[in-house]
Amino acid sequence: MKDLAKSAGNEYGMLVDDGIFGGDVSQYIDTGSYVFNALLSASIYGGLPANKITAIAGESATGKTFFTLGLVKHFLDMNPTGGCIYFESESALTSDMLKERGIDTTRVYHMPVATVEEFRHQAVKILEKHGEVDESERPPLMMCLDSLGMLSTTKEMTDISSDSGKRDMTKAQVIKGAFRVLT
Repeated sequence: MKDLAKSAGNEYGMLVDDGIFGGDVSQYIDTGSYVFNALLSASIYGGLPANKITAIAGESATGKTFFTLGLVKHFLDMNPTGGCIYFESESALTSDMLKERGIDTTRVYHMPVATVEEFRHQAVKILEKHGEVDESERPPLMMCLDSLGMLSTTKEMTDISSDSGKRDMTKAQVIKGAFRVLT
């Protein structure tokens, strides 16, 4: 069966017994909550899968940013050479907020973004540059987006500036496309 699969030319294809590239999880980010760790990973000592895109969703003002900052702190504590790119659309984050939570602000890079397309372009460029580094020397990287719901699309910005009053029906497609590219 291995010879048949290899003939397809898919360099990432592999026998499941050997592991699944990009699918298997070998490292978790502690959430700071045993219950939440168990919900995410089936182990109180697990947490957020380190190699997955994860959305933290909830009503406005329920602590999603503070929870995410806790994850950033745990990630940086676990990875002394790692860093975090923090994309933000709300202008709510302050350096004092991070420092008060014990986050090493010398390893967090703040990236203000206004549109889904801007986030997608910058995130892809960062991942491409990060991927150029030899894997054995590549530092761990966490990327956060706060908040997806507050991002506009280029079309929405154009419609607003021209006072057209149109509703942007492309936003869901643009968001889906952005994350399809990032995975």
